[in-house]
Amino acid sequence: MKSDPAILSLTLEASNIGFPVGISDEKLFNHFKPKIIELYQQDLIVINHFGLVPDNSADGMDDLLIDGLLFRFDVPQDVLGINLDAEPNDVKKALFAVVENKKPSSSSILEEIGATKKETTVVFEFFDL
Repeated sequence: MKSDPAILSLTLEASNIGFPVGISDEKLFNHFKPKIIELYQQDLIVINHFGLVPDNSADGMDDLLIDGLLFRFDVPQDVLGINLDAEPNDVKKALFAVVENKKPSSSSILEEIGATKKETTVVFEFFDL
């Protein structure tokens, strides 16, 4: 019996990138792809999380939120080509290869609002490749 590959999640901080009002989920990847590539090429990618898919449930607690924008990439381990023990530089390279060469099967926006912070996470799922 073949088991499904683990889904790895990589979350990047992108608070210096503006979020366009009214953009549809279908247009998220095409809009942000050049910005993600630019961050990578300028070595400005800050990894917030790398591991199994997080639950994204801060329940409005400011100390668990980042005030700004995050990009989250959920990718099967066999597509990403690395494991959980990969070095940060290898994680960045693997992510860049996926962003450059694949299109996500879906994109969505998650928002969490605390007393003083608002975290917006753009989720790109690369499941059906």
